[in-house]
Amino acid sequence: MTPSEFARSELSGFLEKVDAGNMDKAAIIRALLDAAAEALVEITSVEDTQNELSFIANNISGDEDYSFMRP
Repeated sequence: MTPSEFARSELSGFLEKVDAGNMDKAAIIRALLDAAAEALVEITSVEDTQNELSFIANNISGDEDYSFMRP
């Protein structure tokens, strides 16, 4: 299982809980992104985290796993 497959599987289960709780899905996902960025900055630099977020934003489509190409 790749890191992307693992993350997507975990996110799927997480979002089922969000749906069951009738919570604002967009707000929860934004909060999750914020928490993930904070966690990443703890193990990499702020610049690396910014580059990662920029890469993801510029290449969003949902199906690709470009981890080997990331800066």
